[in-house]
Amino acid sequence: MDESVNEHYRQLLKLEAPWRVTSVEKDLVEETVTIKVGWPERTAVACPQCGRACSLYDRMPERTWRHLSVMQYLLELRCAVPRCECPEHGVKTMRVPWAEPGSRFTVQFEAFAVAVITACRSLTQAADLLRLHWDSVQRLIDRAVERGLARRSTQGLKRVGLDEKSFLRGQRYISLMTDLKDPRVLEVVEGRDTLQAVALWTALPEDQRSKVEAAAMDMGANFVAATRLAAPKVAIVHDRFHVAKHLNDAVDQTRRQEAARLAEKGDESLKKTRYLWLHGTVPEQHQATFTELLEMNLKTSRAWLYKEQMVEFWTQPDAARGEHFFTQWYRTVMRSRLPKVKAVARTLKAHLVNLLTYFQHPISNALTEGFNSKIQAIKADARGFRRFQNYRARILFFCGKLDLAPQLPSAPTHSVP
Repeated sequence: MDESVNEHYRQLLKLEAPWRVTSVEKDLVEETVTIKVGWPERTAVACPQCGRACSLYDRMPERTWRHLSVMQYLLELRCAVPRCECPEHGVKTMRVPWAEPGSRFTVQFEAFAVAVITACRSLTQAADLLRLHWDSVQRLIDRAVERGLARRSTQGLKRVGLDEKSFLRGQRYISLMTDLKDPRVLEVVEGRDTLQAVALWTALPEDQRSKVEAAAMDMGANFVAATRLAAPKVAIVHDRFHVAKHLNDAVDQTRRQEAARLAEKGDESLKKTRYLWLHGTVPEQHQATFTELLEMNLKTSRAWLYKEQMVEFWTQPDAARGEHFFTQWYRTVMRSRLPKVKAVARTLKAHLVNLLTYFQHPISNALTEGFNSKIQAIKADARGFRRFQNYRARILFFCGKLDLAPQLPSAPTHSVP
């Protein structure tokens, strides 16, 4: 009876000879099933490096691997893995067919766990479903990301986006690089200085880096300097959404100052109107009110008009027309009495060369901004992160479009020559 049970599980585990199941133990109280797997004595062992048939040297202490559950019972494999003595490579531990090197989970369980983690909103939910400790689930994520990065191809990568995202409270940030064609996060590094931004570029293989044509980024000096250092042939395109953000901030600061001056005179015209000036399209229920505000002689309304005029810059047919438009817009703004808008105009003029590259490479960081919302959700679900490495792994796991699951064996994974 025992032999038939052992053979039954050997076939279910798809173990090829000379591997064999030596015993099956069940614990009805703990609801576990333990399968012990053995390698016969006086049987040659293949060197994991060269595949040469070598004599059995000794055995490692017994190890345990978590496998897929059977019914409601948690299933584990146990084995004292043999070591061989290779004339060329010395004493080596043989590879087992049911798990990847260094893992304490079978490949079938890891593939299942990756699917569960991907479908769950939080690591706590995944840990409960998998009946694992939180740290074990994090290790599964780390292994999946490492596996995915090793398999990932960047062939055909032409345009990328560089952006920053808050990490912890205070001035703690991460920098990330995204693929703007096939939306995915390519790399995440801690910090936002030039050296960290260079690390984003060096994460790409050198031959692929030389094939990148353009990169969208804000007007921060760190990303520009890093691109000039690590990828000098890449065209820098200042992101139109960051330009819009600078102009929106100028409008809002102008509104704040003007609202305070009007309030001193008892005029609350600008009270609770902040989002009317920042909306791309004013909601229908507020259009009448907003029209009245525009007809008033307000600095805020003039600042808003300059902001809206700048949108037309991106619709110009070519760089020459774009430069002509900007020159006229800049002259008009500089004649105004709007110091906040004028400050933004000076900044844009200083970066005009990299604004005009948009007409050759019409890209933006819209996709990257989309990832920012997903990254924020990851951060919120985790209630924040203390370790950057866990944050990076989680971002690449959910946003990297990586091939995360281990390769399931479809044929014998170990044979003796």
